[in-house]
Amino acid sequence: MKIFEYLRNTGKSTVGEIVEFVNLTQPTISYHLKEMKMAGLLESDKSGKEVFYSIRRKCPSRNGDCVLNKVKLS
Repeated sequence: MKIFEYLRNTGKSTVGEIVEFVNLTQPTISYHLKEMKMAGLLESDKSGKEVFYSIRRKCPSRNGDCVLNKVKLS
């Protein structure tokens, strides 16, 4: 949830920026970003060698309910 919260606050970020905020290893962050992207929560945009991750604008749904509306941040 910290990754999602960070992206909600920053708009878009690289893996390196997220690593600094969340204080986990780069492979761990990359794994979670991949899983969140596959779930339809995130999108990525490559600019040169950098990949920027952001929250998808279109809300992914499961059975008609917006998944993002169910995400509760502390």
